[in-house]
Amino acid sequence: MHRWFFANEREECVPKPDTEDVGPKVTQDEPKKKKPIYTDWPFCVQVRRPLQGNELAGISGNCDELGNWDPKSVVEMEHCGTDIEDGYETHKFSKTVRIPRHFDVEYRYIILAVDPMRGVSMVRFWEVSREPRVIRTCHNLLKSCDYFGQLYVEGDHHRVIRGWLTEETYVQFRIFNAPFIWLNQKPRTLHVHVQPVYDLGPTLCELNPPEAVRLTTEYGNRSFAMNPVQNTQLAYTEVVNLRESIKLHFQDLSGARCGVDDMQLFHCSIYDFDQTFYRLDLYTFAKKAGYDEPPYHYGYGFIYREQLIESEGSVRVKFNCASTNRHLVELNVKYFIIRPTPGIECNLRMSYARYWRQGHQVIEVGHRGTGPTYKVDDDVYRENTLFAFKRAHQNRADMIELDVMLTKDAQVIIFHDYVLKFVQCCGMAVNELYDTTDVLVFPHETMNRLKLLAMGAVKRDDHLQLPIQSLNYEDLMMAQPMRFAGNDGCNINCDIFLQTQQPFMLLSDLFDINATALPEKLGFLIEIKWPQRDDSGCWEKDSCKPSFDRNFYVDTILELVFRLAGKRRIFFASFDADICLMVRYKQNYYPVLLQLMDHERPVQFIDPRVNRLETSLFFCHTMELFGLSMHTNVVLGQPVTVGQIRELRLHVLTWGNNDEAVRDKLKRWGATGVIYDRIDQVDQKGDVLDGVVCCIDSPATRPNIVSMEYMEKINKCRKRY
Repeated sequence: MHRWFFANEREECVPKPDTEDVGPKVTQDEPKKKKPIYTDWPFCVQVRRPLQGNELAGISGNCDELGNWDPKSVVEMEHCGTDIEDGYETHKFSKTVRIPRHFDVEYRYIILAVDPMRGVSMVRFWEVSREPRVIRTCHNLLKSCDYFGQLYVEGDHHRVIRGWLTEETYVQFRIFNAPFIWLNQKPRTLHVHVQPVYDLGPTLCELNPPEAVRLTTEYGNRSFAMNPVQNTQLAYTEVVNLRESIKLHFQDLSGARCGVDDMQLFHCSIYDFDQTFYRLDLYTFAKKAGYDEPPYHYGYGFIYREQLIESEGSVRVKFNCASTNRHLVELNVKYFIIRPTPGIECNLRMSYARYWRQGHQVIEVGHRGTGPTYKVDDDVYRENTLFAFKRAHQNRADMIELDVMLTKDAQVIIFHDYVLKFVQCCGMAVNELYDTTDVLVFPHETMNRLKLLAMGAVKRDDHLQLPIQSLNYEDLMMAQPMRFAGNDGCNINCDIFLQTQQPFMLLSDLFDINATALPEKLGFLIEIKWPQRDDSGCWEKDSCKPSFDRNFYVDTILELVFRLAGKRRIFFASFDADICLMVRYKQNYYPVLLQLMDHERPVQFIDPRVNRLETSLFFCHTMELFGLSMHTNVVLGQPVTVGQIRELRLHVLTWGNNDEAVRDKLKRWGATGVIYDRIDQVDQKGDVLDGVVCCIDSPATRPNIVSMEYMEKINKCRKRY
């Protein structure tokens, strides 16, 4: 009898376990293939969230019919109606797709923003469970309707996160602590509304004068009732107050309050950035307004594309009165632009940006390998070198933390300091610096005082200070370290052994497993260096103003990592909140950590997103970062912080304390990882050196320098040269 009477019920099945084939084996010349089978599969999903006029659900999966996880080939679903379910606005979408049935089909649901006139779309939200949804070969055709973002997998917290940049651009406007400049007006609390406006240009305006601009609509399903031409532009403005632990959301009709205690961040997703400008409207309440009286339109101003020159900056906006058009108030708005990275491609198959397996052991991270440069007796153990990374790996490190920055010729090097300090070189000076600093010597044929000044060096007390960003990689390769760590015996090539202790290693070389012998299971925590301004308004100590554009800076690092990292576990981190934002939104694969300094330091960074713990926490929660890398003193001073962070599904890594008892305490409190120095030691012996000092030799000092180098190699390699 046919089983037609329960054909509309879904069968629950599991993949058949692999069994030993007792029949004749199939040779490689005659592979056994399953005959392709296809069927029409009805997909159905309900979305419990308000959707805008251009937003709809889509499907992406592991077959050609579902786009092979390509974000540009997502299958769009059809809107089947809106309902109110359990107090939520619920949209139902369905689509019948002809899919293969001779293998398991994996898929995810996505919320898309679609421009049907241009045939383009961008991923607004997508499901990021570690295991995607699956249609097994034994499942029947009919099944219940799915819910977007709800997939019950044991031990896995399913999440929905925002998309990343593919072809669009993100523009953020920041209005922190009411930076208004009042002109003959008494200050009052204002609400700001930001509206992207699409400029058609003069030619199209002449052809169709009534449609000079096309405004992006953002008020739910009411946009369907408006002119359909206006609804096609992909531009969305969302806002969040970093004083609150909420996510980005669409603005009210009267905008967001920008008082002296508010930190409003307006996040604009723009597809056609070059033809978009922005209208800012001010709203305020009447002095004797009733509790149910709405605010009135106070003034308006514009930010034009020509004013957004670099990746970051500030714009002074002039506002005119909404009724009399007279000049009322001005506003200093800081802007930040995030552009897509052309050299990398991300898909919808997998994301580790927010994922961390439950029950995973606390990871131990070697800070700069084995810690800041230190010496034990006559041996110098140099930070951020292959030698330090190998020692960390050999002593149970799960990951190594390393610092990266760009040279003048855009090479990504592993180094911590922003500048090099050059002093006058003589034999006596080198001997005096031996005990307290890490001495590097440059040849006088390629370096001299005049050249350093021409390259941008600045005189500081008794030395010249030259930014790393002013030196090419070839210039750095001329540096010769004067001290090394010793090798017991000659069981390896001594030249190779000394080469592993050279500073200024390229990040690309570190990914070469054959050359470094660092296994792929060893993870990298890559800190992207970027100078910060302190609370005095100056650049932090021993740093300088960056010369690179932020987008180019981050793109260069990301492109290299995506090209060479393979399956290695990578974390990104930075003390700069904007660098973290760029890494987060330029890709969807690697997690990002915001780093925080010790709050007990007398000098703090000026950015409130990194100098206030509560603001930092809300910022990470809003922008969907992986978590925070915090100084141990912050956690020890406020132990409840770890619990608050975990409640927001963020993670905590700690750094700054090498005491084993403290590390064990942090692990018990719920830290995801601990970063510490001397991971290769138990007693933490050795003295930390006072940074790097560079010398330039001369014809008079060259023989003495060469003799010192020769004796150092003999003593450290135990080999006569």
